[in-house]
Amino acid sequence: MPVALFLLYSLFSSYSFATDTNGKQISVTYRDYKGTHIVTGRKIDGYSFQYNMNAAKQVQVTTLEWQPYIGQNLCKQGWVMQAVIALLHSQNYGATVTFYPWARAVAYAESGKVDVLVPEYFIEPEAPSDTFPGTRRLDHLTLSEPFGWGLIALYKRKNYNTDHFTNLAALADERIGVVRGYQNTPEFDRLMDAGKFNVIEAVDDAHNIRLLMAGRVNLIIGDPEVIEMEFEALFQDNSNLSRVQNLVMVEPVLQMNGLFFAVSKHNKNGKTLLFELNQAIAEFKKYGVLDEIKYNTAKSCK
Repeated sequence: MPVALFLLYSLFSSYSFATDTNGKQISVTYRDYKGTHIVTGRKIDGYSFQYNMNAAKQVQVTTLEWQPYIGQNLCKQGWVMQAVIALLHSQNYGATVTFYPWARAVAYAESGKVDVLVPEYFIEPEAPSDTFPGTRRLDHLTLSEPFGWGLIALYKRKNYNTDHFTNLAALADERIGVVRGYQNTPEFDRLMDAGKFNVIEAVDDAHNIRLLMAGRVNLIIGDPEVIEMEFEALFQDNSNLSRVQNLVMVEPVLQMNGLFFAVSKHNKNGKTLLFELNQAIAEFKKYGVLDEIKYNTAKSCK
């Protein structure tokens, strides 16, 4: 192990997470250059988690089931949840995080019913809002600096010929499954918004996989980690293993996407919140805290 990585690992070796057996009482422990911090929390209903309840500054956060990044029933609720709470806590915020279907999560953030939407992909300047027709998404949201990254790719059934896939424009009129409200890649979204693809919308990634398996679409788009985890959840029975193996990723992957906070412009303190989030992200990156959050969540959840 390189010396720099060894020193970094030693610095964060006390990093840990804790949760009781019924998942009601939860805590996040992280260590940055200021020392070790313990953030207490609890699950307050079937869809919401609340952390650092006594903080003077409180924000409402909306998110989605997006395993393995974040999910109510994931170990530690996933590394993205841990990162979100740690970043907000470092700037003295408490947070209530509520899980919704993605389209509703977006609508709540764009309309100002919540303060923050996370995780969000990069939003193209001309990307239209589904919440307020005739406006752009960035009329209602402002993106932070990225705090993480994930791949995005197309998937197909194994026997479907994609030799014609030389670029995205070559997929004109192709039947493609997308999750409603998702950003994908700038080029894909521009072509989709221009009506170049024959798109069928799914409510989530699992639904998108079902569309592909049923032959209603020939391709789907998504994050490979998410799609592969949803495969496992959908087809745990070994008798279905051959069906899972029938789904393959189309090479090459389309893009590496950043993961962002999207702060509602309808929050009167939104500019301050955005500034403080970016400050926290910069500090966490400088001291390797985000990498350690991801590493230690995976290690403790094996």
